[in-house]
Amino acid sequence: MRDEIRDILPAPSPEATLAAVAAMAEAETLQEIWTTLVEALAACGIERVNYGFTRYKVGRSIGDPSDVLFLSTHALEKVLWFHESGLYMRTPEYRWVRENTGACSWGHLKDERAAGRLTPDEAKAQDEIGASRARAGYTISFPETPPRSKGAMGLAFGRGVPQDAVDAWFAAHRDTVMALTGIAHARMGQMPLPVPGAALSARQREVLNWVADGKTTQDICVLTGLSASTIEKHLRAARTALSVETTAQAVAKLSFLNQLFATRDGDRAGG
Repeated sequence: MRDEIRDILPAPSPEATLAAVAAMAEAETLQEIWTTLVEALAACGIERVNYGFTRYKVGRSIGDPSDVLFLSTHALEKVLWFHESGLYMRTPEYRWVRENTGACSWGHLKDERAAGRLTPDEAKAQDEIGASRARAGYTISFPETPPRSKGAMGLAFGRGVPQDAVDAWFAAHRDTVMALTGIAHARMGQMPLPVPGAALSARQREVLNWVADGKTTQDICVLTGLSASTIEKHLRAARTALSVETTAQAVAKLSFLNQLFATRDGDRAGG
């Protein structure tokens, strides 16, 4: 079996793994981290990667999907359909992620269904996904740090690779996979999260940065050359864009998403 697995799935190179971990630790952008991770996993035979991260977990919900970071190597339309339809919330993988940390074989969830331990809605969700999930794989659930945050990753191997071969490979190389995905998750959580629910103009972001810096409206007028009414207009627009009621909430949300002071000093809006 070991020789058979070696023929199907490559063993991770310790040198390449260490280089990928170092590159992600030193990366300056979220895209650099994601690209390095995807390439490192591809070298191990993992062809598709999904990642989701929220700082607004409430109960069994991930919060407003527009506040969630989704990254995927799957086709964009498939990813959007899976999340916007709400189908992901009905899957047994989603329940497993909510209740556990670590790694879960997709074969385990099939066994759970065969044993009658899935809810009817979870079984129906599996049927709705159907043939679109023809690959073997694993789901990774990361610890909830900080509170209310949650991150998870789905790893799909090549078509035709059986789940039992993937399970045997994963048992041999679990530490490598968990190290690569764990450092990627930790580093991406430190980056400004470019979620749809925090799409601000440069001027809106600048004004909120000054508020977070303790500046009064009059201070901001002097610093930016804008009138008080224009500053309030930008703050009002920022609150609307962020779906919050107060400026304090807007500052808090940007802070949660690591987007405060994300621009370089002197990189100010021009209008």
